[in-house]
Amino acid sequence: MNQIKVLHLEPTDVCNLECPLCPRETDTNFDKKSKNHLSVDQIKTLFDEDFIRNLNKMFMCGDYGDPAAGKHSVEIYEYFRTINPTIQLGMNTNGSLRDTDYWKYLGKNIFNRYGDYVLFSIDGMEDTNHIYRVNSDWDKIINNATAFIGAGGMAQWDMLVYAHNEHQVDEAEQLAKSMKFTHFRAKVSKRKSTVDWLNLPINWKR
Repeated sequence: MNQIKVLHLEPTDVCNLECPLCPRETDTNFDKKSKNHLSVDQIKTLFDEDFIRNLNKMFMCGDYGDPAAGKHSVEIYEYFRTINPTIQLGMNTNGSLRDTDYWKYLGKNIFNRYGDYVLFSIDGMEDTNHIYRVNSDWDKIINNATAFIGAGGMAQWDMLVYAHNEHQVDEAEQLAKSMKFTHFRAKVSKRKSTVDWLNLPINWKR
């Protein structure tokens, strides 16, 4: 176990979106009505303090849920940082959960060391992000990211490129720069789809 330096946690199976290629939508065995949340007590049972002290990085992402939807995600981050003050912390999120106070708190109190980050998955601009990120709220995403960055958080922007948004890569990158995101990355999704409009040819290169 002391060889493990990076730990990925999925703190919940709850998400507010219905992205067509997400396992939440494609896994026929998954019950979308389930609402499971990892707790600090469970963390203490799963990982002893020596294991946590040995880590270089802990990040939360999700195949079935968004970490921002986790009831105990903040407490889990705080617990890891208490046990290991130098650990790098990260989160991947769609950005349209919670309010600006939540994101200000994260920027000021959780992701406040060099190397910490929140990666916002934003697939286009206001008129396209919701096409894949079904049910996402553009204004809320921008307000949350602005609050997080304004509080001192380091934010990254990941954009999945499809035929419907490939013309907006440069525009999205410029917006990311103007909002002071630290990184911007555009990438073509490797997930296969049975939905015709997601299979349209991708001409984008970078």
